[in-house]
Amino acid sequence: MNLQMRWTLLILLFLHNTDISWADSFIVVGPSKPVVTYVAEDVVLPASLSPALNAEAFEVRWFTTDIRSPELLYANYNIRRQSDTRRTLSIDNLKNGNVSLIIRNVHVSDDHLYRCLVYSGLREEETQVSLTVEVLGAQPSISMSSTEGQKTRLECSAEKWNPQPEVTWRDMNGADVTSQSTIKSERDTEGLLRVSSVLPVKEEYNVFSCLMRSKAPKPDWHSGLGIYSFSPGVSGWLVAFCVLLVLCLAATPLLVIQWRRMRETNTRYDSIVGFLPIWFLHKEIEKSQRVTNAEWRRICSSAADVTFDPETAHPELIVSEDGKEVRHTDTRQRVTDNPKRFDYCVFVLARGGFTSGRHYWEVEVGGKTAWDLGVARESVNRKGGITVSPYNGYWTVCLRNENEYTAVTDIAVHLPLRVKPQTVGVFLDYDEG
Repeated sequence: MNLQMRWTLLILLFLHNTDISWADSFIVVGPSKPVVTYVAEDVVLPASLSPALNAEAFEVRWFTTDIRSPELLYANYNIRRQSDTRRTLSIDNLKNGNVSLIIRNVHVSDDHLYRCLVYSGLREEETQVSLTVEVLGAQPSISMSSTEGQKTRLECSAEKWNPQPEVTWRDMNGADVTSQSTIKSERDTEGLLRVSSVLPVKEEYNVFSCLMRSKAPKPDWHSGLGIYSFSPGVSGWLVAFCVLLVLCLAATPLLVIQWRRMRETNTRYDSIVGFLPIWFLHKEIEKSQRVTNAEWRRICSSAADVTFDPETAHPELIVSEDGKEVRHTDTRQRVTDNPKRFDYCVFVLARGGFTSGRHYWEVEVGGKTAWDLGVARESVNRKGGITVSPYNGYWTVCLRNENEYTAVTDIAVHLPLRVKPQTVGVFLDYDEG
């Protein structure tokens, strides 16, 4: 009888230990591709547990090369160490198995391969996330020099790039002569690259162009183009004519690109000026001209009743009962978490949405020294760090540092306002995008 009872206890103990092992069995899942971001933006390095266990009691360690010097260490229900205050994670999301690293105001020095190690007390798992920080460098310039053997060469150089751009050389006939060139780069004290490409040239007249282009360009980023005329013993008038001809040929595609960019910019800023011709849009940005009376009447005829949705409000925001006012506090309110609520960025959305038509509403900003206003897709991410841009579903205008107004597009556009507005109007033309 004793022997049988002993075997029963051993079997129960084995099953109990097995259940514990199964309960804490997990893997850490990261993205399959590198995360690409841009200087001064916020970025999230995604990592999560599968299955989505509650990680509040786990240890989460983000590091690059040395596990003993973590970029961020979470343990005992708190963030214990940060290499930089710009690095954090969403503690509220740990219960959902989200262990993503958030980096604010990205620097070039943040460009690394990051490793995330999660330790549950019984087992540890890790994943890797590669972060690439893109920087569009200066316009390239071309200079001529001679080597000791009197061989002439052209050098195309530019500073402040990251990562190394693609360099393309072409002659006056448009032929690609890049294969004849050599390229080198070196980092400066900021961690940015100075790129130099050298092309040997023969003792005959020619016109060369050097194009530098980002390998993973951000939308609306232009390429840098340099042009050089090599003309030993040739008439100056002929050189001037050929250079002018090449400049015209080279400028044509750039003008087409610029025209397309201006058209896209016109569409993005409809919420500000309401479908004015593109020349008027630029005058509006540069000179802060007023909208015509007819245009203003057309905008006001689309007035919409907009109220805040408290279910989307960040816990530090208090929405009035009528939904017409929102106030930012220094303490987090006790609110129920739901999929619609922003848990990291201090945002709130409107209660209703639009699927067609034109709509106009006004927001009183008063003496606020910083705000973001505009429209967002209903499907936007509400959890963790968010980069506000049209690519992520946000079309906004923002105020920073009390008097810096910006249209937040793929490339931020400064809005020089002479008078500080107390009320901001938002005009949405859904059918025109």
